[in-house]
Amino acid sequence: MYVTELSWLYSAQLIRYLAVGLCLGTSTCVMTLYFYLVAKGHTEEAEKKIMHVLYTLLRVGMCLAVLTEVTNFVYYYHVDNFVYWTDNPELLMRLTIFAVICANALAMQFGKMSMWFGPALAGGSWYACFFFSVWIETESEYGGLLVGYLVWLTIVFVILAGLRLILTRNQTMRIGDGASSPT
Repeated sequence: MYVTELSWLYSAQLIRYLAVGLCLGTSTCVMTLYFYLVAKGHTEEAEKKIMHVLYTLLRVGMCLAVLTEVTNFVYYYHVDNFVYWTDNPELLMRLTIFAVICANALAMQFGKMSMWFGPALAGGSWYACFFFSVWIETESEYGGLLVGYLVWLTIVFVILAGLRLILTRNQTMRIGDGASSPT
């Protein structure tokens, strides 16, 4: 069986779709569980273990996504299609969003990101990344796409901040997980 470069590219794209879908679903589960824990006011040991499993699954998906982006880069570099890189705002936007996701993941891993801001940034970014992984051609310029992404993140932040306030309305402190409930 003869394997062509194009079949490698299509396989990498398929794996990227699966990886981004895995990360999107896992990120949604993590955000849902996080807000459940915020509303509850404390975290039990079993819930911490579930969160660790979900974060491990998210990291596996991220590694697959990074691998497929590198594969994509190598393919287009190999075929010397420089125009694809310089004249493809959707690709540049997807790479921008993925850079935000990776930077946020590292910041959260090392405790440099707020535990309510980080998940909101990750969740909003994974949905945007999924959009740009599936919908390839938008006939838009990079600046317009970037503004759209920032507006989308703002909407996600406002909705999640409102949800957080609603869920913690009966707690004496609204700092997130670990806040104490009134006795």
